[in-house]
Amino acid sequence: MHRSNNMDSSNNSSEQLGGGAINEKQRTLGNSASIVHEEEESWDPSNKLSHILHSIVGLDRYPNYLSRYDESDIAAIEHALEQTLNDVRQQRKQVLQRRNEIRELVEKYNNALANPSAIHDDSQTSSDSNDVLQISSLLQPKSWSQLKDVLSDDAFGVVYASLSKSTQQKLPSVEDVISGKFAVQLDPALLEDWMSQECFDVYSFQLLSKDFCSRLRHTITDLSKLGESIGRRPIDFDTVGLNWISDMLLHMFILPISRHLFATTEKLLSSEDASNDNNNNTKDFLNWRQGYVAGYSANPQSDRAVTRHRLVPHSDDSEVTLNCCLGEEDFEGGNVQFYGLRGTPNEGKLLGEVERPDVGRAVIHAGRHLHAVSEVTAGNRYALIVWTRSWGMRRLTCPCCHLNRRMDASCICDNRWN
Repeated sequence: MHRSNNMDSSNNSSEQLGGGAINEKQRTLGNSASIVHEEEESWDPSNKLSHILHSIVGLDRYPNYLSRYDESDIAAIEHALEQTLNDVRQQRKQVLQRRNEIRELVEKYNNALANPSAIHDDSQTSSDSNDVLQISSLLQPKSWSQLKDVLSDDAFGVVYASLSKSTQQKLPSVEDVISGKFAVQLDPALLEDWMSQECFDVYSFQLLSKDFCSRLRHTITDLSKLGESIGRRPIDFDTVGLNWISDMLLHMFILPISRHLFATTEKLLSSEDASNDNNNNTKDFLNWRQGYVAGYSANPQSDRAVTRHRLVPHSDDSEVTLNCCLGEEDFEGGNVQFYGLRGTPNEGKLLGEVERPDVGRAVIHAGRHLHAVSEVTAGNRYALIVWTRSWGMRRLTCPCCHLNRRMDASCICDNRWN
């Protein structure tokens, strides 16, 4: 199953609430016969992704590549690249503006926590881009006892027991574990007892404490109430000073779990490297992450950071994805459905679903596993999402091969061609 055809008729503006569209770009779906044949054969790098990709590869591979084109074709390539550069500049401007607005809101929120009257006093907000932004109600844990308040009992037990067994001496500091300075190795036997397989290549486990989920959820909704426009997009942890949550989940759970479950199937490591826990060169085989909160509701509202009813089948721009339910406690619907891995015979087949996940329960899966969120029929459902990527793996694959996990020397990005 690919994106459902109801996306064609949806208004995909970034300002729209509700629905289940995956992004704002209009897609051409369905009957390919309706496309005019002459239009398919025309040279148009500004509107045909394949054409500009061919040009970029040609410029990279061949000296004097543009000598093969006439002047109008060269101008078309230049115009297409200028359009893309303008898009980058425009999005960069928008991103920086949004981040500055959020910084001011976070400072206002911190003032309100210390002094409730400050929420109405704009003079209390003074943004300094050099300050380390933090939300005072969700500070990074500095000790193992503080970390225990963040994690579920089972998750804390697995980490603590695994570290105690592997170090056999003094435990590393929580700061070193969260930052990735100390590489965590989770005991496979403990993982087997802790994790459940929901369907092929999809696993779930109780990860966060309900109290922490509640505090995080309320923080996100409070920020959205301060600035309604903020809640129209998923709230990124780095932007609001909660980067420690993304780092903790990556280094403490996603990396060590992925080494056992996804490192070879997703071509992140060789079989030999995946089995060698002492190989420091592979400890960060996932070396990029983004954490954010997404919201779904029977009654979407931007000032509560719940902007969708559902989410259509899609795959993520990630190698491994973590999805943890934050609540609320009384929502209905919002099942996570899985439709098989892209590039496999099961692609598009409903393999299973996680029905109304418990608060604090996480699901981990390959980013290329097609998945959807069914409609929330009552209440609000919040999800903590972490995407992870491997720039080492992506170095050897073009976007097409990467999406379909074709990993061999035939890809034009492989060393054989370069």
